[in-house]
Amino acid sequence: MSDSLSISALAGHWNRLGIAAHFVARVEPFASFRSADLIGTLNAQIEREHCLFALDGKRVVGYLGWALYDAAVAAPFARGGSPPPNSLAHGSDVAWILTAAAMHDSALLTMVRALRARYPGLRVMGIRHKPGARRVVFDRAPRLSAPPRQAAAAAAA
Repeated sequence: MSDSLSISALAGHWNRLGIAAHFVARVEPFASFRSADLIGTLNAQIEREHCLFALDGKRVVGYLGWALYDAAVAAPFARGGSPPPNSLAHGSDVAWILTAAAMHDSALLTMVRALRARYPGLRVMGIRHKPGARRVVFDRAPRLSAPPRQAAAAAAA
């Protein structure tokens, strides 16, 4: 990884959608998603302006997409419910990471820090799907202030 890591929303809806789809479709679990589901999810994030890209120079090395939920909407989702509909993705309590893919630990951590900086005071939550269909909900992963290697391992645990 070079010293030129930057975070950007990139310009243009179709540009963002094409780049995001190309990037995330190459990694699991997204590679196994139905294309209609993956494109629909990415498109909704991009329409809401809830997306960031990590760039190493001009090369995309990460994508992060989220929704903003009220606590009452996030709670059932965290307990195992279905993702809330897009109409509820403009809440004010929780920044819920829906899509995260990165080639490097530092790219993921930099995108999450940018998300937190964008929404100070909001809880950051998401679901990590582990092998064996184990579903782990994380809530503001407290070890993200650790050095990048440790932090990425903690977020993946």
